[in-house]
Amino acid sequence: MKMQTQLNDSMPGSAAELISVALDSGDIYSAAAVYGLADFHDKKLLAELITAQRRDVLKLARWQHTPADVLALLAGLEDDAVRLRLDKNPATQTQTLSNLYRDEVDISFITLIAKHAHTSADVLWQILHTTTATDLVRAVVKNPNADSKTLALVAEKFADQFDAELASHPATLGDLLMTLYARGNEFVQAAVVAHKACPTAIFTIAAKLESSLILRHLATNPHIDKRLSARLALDKDYSVRRAAASHKNLPVWVLEELVEDQSEYVRRVVAAREDLTPEMMNCLLADTDHWVRQWLALNPKLTESQLYSLAQDEHKEVRRAVARNPKTNSALLSQLANDQEVWVRAAVANQPNTPASTLIILAEMDDIDVLGGVAANPKTPQKVLQRLSYSISADVRRAVILNNMATRQTLLPLLDDPYYLNRMMLIQSRALSADDKWTLYDDPDPAVRFSLFTWFSRQYQQ
Repeated sequence: MKMQTQLNDSMPGSAAELISVALDSGDIYSAAAVYGLADFHDKKLLAELITAQRRDVLKLARWQHTPADVLALLAGLEDDAVRLRLDKNPATQTQTLSNLYRDEVDISFITLIAKHAHTSADVLWQILHTTTATDLVRAVVKNPNADSKTLALVAEKFADQFDAELASHPATLGDLLMTLYARGNEFVQAAVVAHKACPTAIFTIAAKLESSLILRHLATNPHIDKRLSARLALDKDYSVRRAAASHKNLPVWVLEELVEDQSEYVRRVVAAREDLTPEMMNCLLADTDHWVRQWLALNPKLTESQLYSLAQDEHKEVRRAVARNPKTNSALLSQLANDQEVWVRAAVANQPNTPASTLIILAEMDDIDVLGGVAANPKTPQKVLQRLSYSISADVRRAVILNNMATRQTLLPLLDDPYYLNRMMLIQSRALSADDKWTLYDDPDPAVRFSLFTWFSRQYQQ
């Protein structure tokens, strides 16, 4: 289970000792983890280790967990393959992307930068001023970081070519939305009326149309008033009613209509609301559509008798929803623990209200989903957690690790877990000491070593 090294097993007592261990190990992942902790001299040594082998550089350049300062280091290398990986890496930060763009001439690389989630509005603005390439402009317009100035310039330079993207961009302002609505097709207009910055004047215009597409999108806009939301909730088209059925501004009298709507799709949305009156819930309780009853069964305002009624439902997903309801009492959960369906019993096992006595019974079952729920439940007795920590299922063992009530004694054997992800998760455990965690310093998996050295780096930075 260990890397072949000659390192000292004793835990480092300082940042300098941690960096020394990383350097002595020759491990690029440990070195990357402590790079941001090092002073100028040690940074130079770490950089030499990290960049010594091109194959290692390529690994780190594409690895999404590589620290931002290491990616910035790699960006200084004259290697197109490295730059390509950095342009694609979701962890590459704004300043590094700006530096990469400054020296870039390849349009395919610039397009990757334009698509990146961390590219700044300034860089996107600069890109727009240097190109008319359709794919590149579209990448700029679709980037959430593009600001209103950039979007307005796109609308001005390219007429209606990118109206669909502009209409759905969160930074598009009201004046531009008015222009887009006036010149756009039905799909552009639908995107405009759903936009959070859509001017109220457009609401009035759009509400007079017969287009179900536009009305459906209009109904999703949280800024429409109570009067308009009510009107849309009673539209002849069920898809419009369904879109309006979840609107926060709906009057009670409209909800009373919708609970008996002829479309089950509308009633499902209504059943998921938490502002239903007792009368509405009683009506939905007898609905013929099991999805309606399933959504209703999750409502924390249900009475005990209503929950008991739904717990007898013929459909397993309804009973499962009852088991997941935060208001379901321990007696009903104990009853559902004997359900013939595994998914229902698994929901009981995951429920914080389930008593320890019921969890002990569930722990004797063979179903992995049930055992995983028991292992994750904070009410599960420690002796049960200890037994489950030896489960043949990596998922069950991981649930024990993630259980905040698991003690050090329970978790210690899992430091030798055969699955790397489980060992890696133990590094974040509050129950284990720093000495316990340090036993993973020469773990065979690079992700575990990186996580461990990252954790220790953060401790020394505090």
